[in-house]
Amino acid sequence: MPKVAKVKDKWKAKKWIDVFAPESLGNINVARIPVNEDSSAVGRVVPVSLYNIFKENPEYNNIKLMLQIVKVDGQRAGTVIKNIEYAREVYRSMVRRGSSLVEWIGTYNTNDGYNVRLHIAIFTPERIKWSKMREVRLIMEKSLLEMVTNMTFDQLINSLLTNRLLDEVSKNVKKIHPVKNALLVRMRLLTPIRERAVETAVQ
Repeated sequence: MPKVAKVKDKWKAKKWIDVFAPESLGNINVARIPVNEDSSAVGRVVPVSLYNIFKENPEYNNIKLMLQIVKVDGQRAGTVIKNIEYAREVYRSMVRRGSSLVEWIGTYNTNDGYNVRLHIAIFTPERIKWSKMREVRLIMEKSLLEMVTNMTFDQLINSLLTNRLLDEVSKNVKKIHPVKNALLVRMRLLTPIRERAVETAVQ
């Protein structure tokens, strides 16, 4: 009688690892994922809401972080923040009739060499003319350039998630026009993950 080949259970063969947020977010365990081997996990992106990390404000559910695994040490995976994005449907619903939305998208280098693209939005309490929008954008551009280039990447992340950067941009814009709200629409890390980022990802 011919032998029947045993079918391997692929799930049993997998290894489970814990994914940790970067040190700038407190090295909190945010997920547990299956992998075939350590090398297959590196480069993988794990989505998580800011609420899953801090659990302080329900509005944090609107902010999605994309954490990229850069190193696996045993059952622990270290990450860097690849993207921060505000929920699009909520963001678009914030534009009210009779108000204006002024957006700015720019690329900047932190003082430790990380290249990032920032998409920032300013909401005004009433409609403004195109000429005034241009003035607002110039202030947004200048403010971000001055601040981001004097921060490390970790400092930038902290400043974005605590709204300190946006508060400073708003304060500068208010010198020429009232501001109802300021929002980080998206942050994207453009720099490829470097060796020093890998070395510091897992403590």
